[in-house]
Amino acid sequence: MRKIYCFFLSLFLVGILTACNGDEEEKTSVFQIYRIDEESSGLVSEEYETVIYKQNTVDTIQKLLGQLQTSGSSGRARNPIEPQVEISDFLIKETQLSLYFTATYNNRTGIDEILARAAIVKTLCQIPGIDYVEFYVEDQPLTLSGNAVGLMNQDTFVDELNPEFKEQKKQVTLYFAQENGEALMAVSADVTYNAAEPLAQLLLEKLVEGPEEIVNAGEYSLIPAVPSGTVVNSVTIRDNICYVDLSREFMGLLSGVKSDVTVYSIVNTLCELSNVSQVQFTINGEQWEKYGETENFNTPYERNLNLVTGASSVEETP
Repeated sequence: MRKIYCFFLSLFLVGILTACNGDEEEKTSVFQIYRIDEESSGLVSEEYETVIYKQNTVDTIQKLLGQLQTSGSSGRARNPIEPQVEISDFLIKETQLSLYFTATYNNRTGIDEILARAAIVKTLCQIPGIDYVEFYVEDQPLTLSGNAVGLMNQDTFVDELNPEFKEQKKQVTLYFAQENGEALMAVSADVTYNAAEPLAQLLLEKLVEGPEEIVNAGEYSLIPAVPSGTVVNSVTIRDNICYVDLSREFMGLLSGVKSDVTVYSIVNTLCELSNVSQVQFTINGEQWEKYGETENFNTPYERNLNLVTGASSVEETP
């Protein structure tokens, strides 16, 4: 009799614990599901309420992906994931979600592709623990205009996109060399931003152009830190490392500018991006052990503020 009593008492206690744990493990959450508006000129969002389970991120991802394949309650907004576009798999690695699309993803191009990608990323980055999303097509990283798109988060996209890729203003931080070539200055500048171009690529091109294109830059005795004629072959961001491939012109060291200043002009500028903590260089696809007097040019570099003096706030030439 004692054994039977203990058995039922054990079942009772297990039931209580299970119920308590169940209350802690599940909760109702509200997400914004982003879709493409009727005019294909921007995004619209709609609330979606669902029960999510603690530590069951996979279930939440599947639910939100399902919502992204519908047109919403109004039926007017377009779903970012069209019926013919299939997601063959997805992979979670720490705070990064990788989506694997079939080849039909490539049927979407231009503003339509950007809006669809923005809607997917902005929706999925609301999931607790998911900070970045990366797209793959047939097991290869998604590339646009020859450049890998890399990791994306909610800050990657401009909300008010339009079919003409209307230029907008964005404040960025660029690092140029001071006149003596031995130090850098951080310049906070408003530049025109085209959503069709990766921001990392834009920043590199601004460094190549030099401070001459920035209003009043001459007042701060700034000079270019990157050799003129340098071509940005490709920019890829993966696992918070920005892989930069530059043309051979970059190896032509600037007279009077320390090689460290040139390297960290790029590194510090790119590390201002929220999804970049290191920069890895290659020259026409090849690694070099040294860049001038700078050692370990074949390894990733982190931000170095020891070379930075002062700061300024200027604007780009119209």
